[in-house]
Amino acid sequence: MSRTARGKRVRMWTVGGVALLLLAASGGVAAARDDRTSDGPTRDKQGIGVAAKPGPAASSKSPGPGRKPRPTPTPSTTSTSSPTPTPSATTPPPGTGTDIKIPLPGFAFPFRFGEILVDEARGRLYITGGKGTDELVVTDLDGGILRRVAGIPGAAGMTLNPDGTKLLVTASDRDWITVVDTTTYETGGYFAGKTDGTMTCPRDVAFASGQLWFSWGCDNAPAAIGRIDPETGAYDLSVAVVDSSISSATLLANVPGQPNILIAGATGTSPANLYRFEATSTQLLQQAWRRTDGGSVKQLAVTPDGSQVIVPSGAPYYHPTLSATDLTEVHRYPTVPYPNAVAIRADGLVVAGTNSSYDKDVWVFEPGGSTPIATFEFGHLPNQETWAHNLVDGGLAVHGNRIYAVTEQGAEPEMVTLRIRTLE
Repeated sequence: MSRTARGKRVRMWTVGGVALLLLAASGGVAAARDDRTSDGPTRDKQGIGVAAKPGPAASSKSPGPGRKPRPTPTPSTTSTSSPTPTPSATTPPPGTGTDIKIPLPGFAFPFRFGEILVDEARGRLYITGGKGTDELVVTDLDGGILRRVAGIPGAAGMTLNPDGTKLLVTASDRDWITVVDTTTYETGGYFAGKTDGTMTCPRDVAFASGQLWFSWGCDNAPAAIGRIDPETGAYDLSVAVVDSSISSATLLANVPGQPNILIAGATGTSPANLYRFEATSTQLLQQAWRRTDGGSVKQLAVTPDGSQVIVPSGAPYYHPTLSATDLTEVHRYPTVPYPNAVAIRADGLVVAGTNSSYDKDVWVFEPGGSTPIATFEFGHLPNQETWAHNLVDGGLAVHGNRIYAVTEQGAEPEMVTLRIRTLE
């Protein structure tokens, strides 16, 4: 996806009917994972203009690895959206940073999250909650909530258009891509569904070669990458020419300095397919392909020079760095189980995240380094006696000397916490 500026315990995890038992100790982890596959979609070409946005959808919950039993959540009332709400910020101990609770009605613990995206030009953060939610949350760079944009069912992947005037957000609980005006917050959108009414569940979006590319695929259903002409709204649901079929929705990442190149990584298979595509005006042509060494892709980040892509995928238990040209591994950033997030600063500084309740949550490396220059442990919030917070999948961003991380905790339903930490 276009990224602008963009202990351990026993747990039984069931995915697609396969039970996974993860036993993690401080020295190692035994894990069994499944590889969900499905037939590729039938090519479905259609043309349609901008349409009205759809209504909200019901939430969906999914279990995940690497967690100990949680206290029984206390039901909470769904929040009401407001154009200018007041954020709820805790008072952290000196030097620990800022922690801001953000209500996300419909957010399902665990492993349901959309994305966090920095808009450097406007000094904003955009936060989505993924399946089951219905809002885009806009904050300033201090975490103060500026706006809540409702009516985006399953708000998930995001990208800014080339001039930054529009934010595009996938509605993963529908077959829609919402377009948000970054000045007025007015919304429109593009329809990206099938003629038979079957849901497509768009997951991520990116611009390349003047076209809008979107990945799609509902749970246990066909998946592909499609294309939308941003001028006319005409779209094609299956445009990728691949050696190995796309069987789950992918994340998309642009490559700096190469405006016609996209990197894609599957989110619902283990191991997961990774692709390098060349974008034309009508299709994506595969240039390289490989699989992850372990789990599904949690986030993608390409280095500022466009030469490398970092792919956290739950396993292996480090952050692998791949050549953005042929997808071969060229470096490893040593972290811990389970890698689930990454962000890269404009100067190449790497911020790597893991879903680790009893270890560090965020690791900071110089480009190409092997020893972290800083680490961060979130744990529970000050004056709070609950289980530790965990970094959500794909919940990292970095801007200047600030790290932005989104965490969740099972006893706080429909709520995430934005953790802002400052690098020295």
